[in-house]
Amino acid sequence: MVKITTALKTLLEQSGICPEELSNQFMRWKKEGEYSSYYFGKDSAYVLPTVNGEKYKLRHVHLVPLTDKKQLAIWNQKWKIGGRKTSDRVLIYAEDNLNNFLLIFILSEPDAHKIAQMKEPKNEQLMKRFAAIAEQFLFDGTHS
Repeated sequence: MVKITTALKTLLEQSGICPEELSNQFMRWKKEGEYSSYYFGKDSAYVLPTVNGEKYKLRHVHLVPLTDKKQLAIWNQKWKIGGRKTSDRVLIYAEDNLNNFLLIFILSEPDAHKIAQMKEPKNEQLMKRFAAIAEQFLFDGTHS
């Protein structure tokens, strides 16, 4: 099962994207693997922030670039040859032990990796907020 936070649902709807469609595409991609979707790329976990003291619980998947034409060209080339697609636009999510997922938020280019580095207080606060959302989901399956 895939759940979506209220914040992400609002962001998607404001962008004209159907949350349920993203949910369906995400689940299909998780079942079929990293190279099965044009829209989803490299899947990875964050070392920090921790979730309930554990590393690698807060995850992200690279998404197709929207504004960086050079990165989009590289993404398209990687897609054609079956290579690992990366970008500076990511979908943050969590996965429980039963293969249920919570899609938390999308960090857009060009700042997704800068935010994840948490070198600025506002970025650290944001990432820790994502970790708290993941922790709540992993604890009892709920989310905000």
